[in-house]
Amino acid sequence: MGSGHAMKALNNYVSAAGLTAACEALRIGAGFGLDPALMTDVLNASTGRNNSTEVKLKPFVIPQTYASGFSMALMAKDLRTADELARHEGVPAPLSRAVAALWQDALAALGEGADHTAIDAFLAPRPGPDGA
Repeated sequence: MGSGHAMKALNNYVSAAGLTAACEALRIGAGFGLDPALMTDVLNASTGRNNSTEVKLKPFVIPQTYASGFSMALMAKDLRTADELARHEGVPAPLSRAVAALWQDALAALGEGADHTAIDAFLAPRPGPDGA
């Protein structure tokens, strides 16, 4: 693996971890009665700001369109690569391992065609029209 490939995988690891945390935060806040759009505005004006809060939450996660144009399969592959890199280098990376496993489970559940922003749907499926 070259340094460019390693950097891409590590960048996507940080991106996936940020997206996962942001989706979880919105779900927790919504359960508490907080408005997800307002939460996103507060995150973007605070230390929780990241690419996912700025670019992905309002257009793809909150409306559940899950259509950002980057596949879950590619993200899961990069996360496996980042985790393998940590193992190869002997660097303890428990969060990397957990994020890679979570996204692999999401890929298995949602399928190869899922957009990476659909991690939100995997984390806590929302009830359907019949309440189930």
